[in-house]
Amino acid sequence: MRPTFMGLEMSKRTIQLSQKALDITGGNLSNSKTEGYTRQNVDIGASYFNKFAYWQTSGSRLAITGQGAIGIGVDQIRDPYIDKRYRDSTPAVSENSTKVDILQEVETVLDNITTDGITASLDTFKKALSSYAAQPDSEELASIVRNEAYNMTNLLHTYYADLEDIKKTNLESLDESIQDTNNIIERIVNYNKAIVKEYSAMALGKQGEGYSVTGGYGPNEMLDERNLLLDELSYKGGISVYDNPDGSVRVIMDGVEIINGEKYERLYMKGSDKIEGEFDSELMRNYAAYDAAVLRWTSGDDAKFSGGELKAYVDILNGNGMYATGYQNDSYGIPYYESAMSAFAHTFGNYMNFFNGAVDSEGFVIDETRLLFCTREFNEHEADYEDIDMSIANIRIADSWMNNATMIGEERNAVSGEWELSLDGNHINQILENLNNKSLEFGNRGDYEGTIYDYLLFISNRIGQNIDYHQSRYEAAYATSDALLDARDSVSGVSETEEGINMLTYQNWYNASARLMTALDDALDRLINNTGRVGL
Repeated sequence: MRPTFMGLEMSKRTIQLSQKALDITGGNLSNSKTEGYTRQNVDIGASYFNKFAYWQTSGSRLAITGQGAIGIGVDQIRDPYIDKRYRDSTPAVSENSTKVDILQEVETVLDNITTDGITASLDTFKKALSSYAAQPDSEELASIVRNEAYNMTNLLHTYYADLEDIKKTNLESLDESIQDTNNIIERIVNYNKAIVKEYSAMALGKQGEGYSVTGGYGPNEMLDERNLLLDELSYKGGISVYDNPDGSVRVIMDGVEIINGEKYERLYMKGSDKIEGEFDSELMRNYAAYDAAVLRWTSGDDAKFSGGELKAYVDILNGNGMYATGYQNDSYGIPYYESAMSAFAHTFGNYMNFFNGAVDSEGFVIDETRLLFCTREFNEHEADYEDIDMSIANIRIADSWMNNATMIGEERNAVSGEWELSLDGNHINQILENLNNKSLEFGNRGDYEGTIYDYLLFISNRIGQNIDYHQSRYEAAYATSDALLDARDSVSGVSETEEGINMLTYQNWYNASARLMTALDDALDRLINNTGRVGL
């Protein structure tokens, strides 16, 4: 005969399991809108009495069979492969999105190059020259030419100031991103500690025997929070996540182990005590130390990123194209567009000085009194003309031209060798011809060769192409990331329809289990109260 109360015990466990299944279903529905929540499920298995009871007879085995179901644990329905693919795709999304946003700011500053910006200012300068060519002896018209040249230099200074403002703003954004990264890392480590502690309490025997608890039943809600933080970290840079046997994780970001259980690294911007001068902030001082944002981990490893928001800021702040030196890189960032516009200022000013007899073809001064353009340092007697290149930051009208507006209308007398006013205007007309058609070399290593107008169009086109490139990469990466997120949601997300069906299923299971207990109670009542009573 079977044990008397075994059926009631089985029915009790079944009712408890159906109740727990309803609890978990309710929890899923309650968290259907909770960010990062992973759908949970009660794992149920068939109950057995003793798996080592090989000595029992078939009769004794029969007596103890049919003990119902047991709850093994509450599991998360999650696919690690989709998690990995999603985290592999997110760095490209954040990198290209950030670059597009910043480059559009740069474009806003330089977008008027070929419309109402420096090109329009150059056109106005040429019109003034054309008017002066008709009356070369007019000091008033000569002054207008010089004033238009002065306006051009001021516009270049404005470009420089605006680009520096964008650089400063994004340097501050980089600093915020660094602090955010460090904060995420520390929070992941804190969850590592808490999760390991929970696993130690839940799977002490397993850990004591040296087995991994990863993949076992653990603190699901804390695992969700840690996974959410890992997703956030993947937007900062490319990461690889590995499970440790104790339930913690190890994270490698672009070749550097930044998290391993309770151990972690912090990111910072490297500075130098040797840099002198006054700066708006320590952040600007650190940037000025290397003319670049140099990032390192506290381990001493250089922080080099293959993707992500941090790479975007580094490329934009350090990207100087073919002008790159030191810690700068060859991306087309803010420094490149400063250098490209400075190449315009240098080539334009130097060529005008050459044509006016102030410098030779190599840019060396042969007659300071003939200079039309120079640097601030030269005008203030702080440096020689050759010591500092003209740039959008320092180009100035030379004092020699300020003191003699008609100097630009003079040409050298072939007989006497003296500079005399060209009353036929041919000298000025030759300047106009050269500004329209003369092919010049701009920038380092032959960045561009062509007319002044062609070069300005080249810069405008380059920034437009850069934005289009990163925009297209962002859209492709976002489509991939979004598809993977949908795939993950289809596996791990809560479906209200599906959970509603589960609720009805578990409710029916509960009702059937309760009915079974009633039937067993009736049978037990017959056995105890009615057995052996004849005639009743």
